[in-house]
Amino acid sequence: STRSASGINLRFHSHKKKKETRSEKMSGIARRLIPLADRVLVKKVLPQTKTAGGILLPESNLPKMNEAEVIACGPGAKDSEGKLIPLEVAVGDKVLLPDYGATMIKLDDDEYHLLRGSDILGKFA
Repeated sequence: STRSASGINLRFHSHKKKKETRSEKMSGIARRLIPLADRVLVKKVLPQTKTAGGILLPESNLPKMNEAEVIACGPGAKDSEGKLIPLEVAVGDKVLLPDYGATMIKLDDDEYHLLRGSDILGKFA
């Protein structure tokens, strides 16, 4: 704050660009790539590099992670009569992925995977 010649306190607010939160960034990505039909866009969860005891694990010993977070979902598949079959997962769900079958996509230097909802093996509670 500064004082003017008349002695009144003046406050100037700088309009700094606020840093995006993780959820705002994810919703921005979901707006740019909208999956069609029964497709689901996921981002794999990174494996823990440190044990509970604090020991750092080398990359060669890290377990293969098939856990991912759902970033965006399509509306669902249609049956033979044209009725919409909704997906069993929603944005924000933690899911178990198969080893193979997902299409890798790079957006903003981050790696995402696109796959069918029926290819998802399970959902973590």
